[in-house]
Amino acid sequence: RDLVIAAAGPVTGIPLLLFATAARRMSYSALGFVQYVAPTIVFVLGLAVFGEPLRPVQLASFALIWTAIAVFCLDLVLKGRARAPA
Repeated sequence: RDLVIAAAGPVTGIPLLLFATAARRMSYSALGFVQYVAPTIVFVLGLAVFGEPLRPVQLASFALIWTAIAVFCLDLVLKGRARAPA
């Protein structure tokens, strides 16, 4: 039990340090997008692996969130193409 408690610090701290290092090298737009990946993975795992029920309101919320992300990403791509030299 003591070993588990002692290992909890590095097991928690190392991923946080790696994330902080990577976050400094990423654009804020990309970092914001990445923040939606983990909750989406948990959502899909809940449905596919653990058999959680999916109510219509949950599905609608999920669809609206990812629609907004798609619009945001499309805007980034279009702005990037507008700035690129022809």
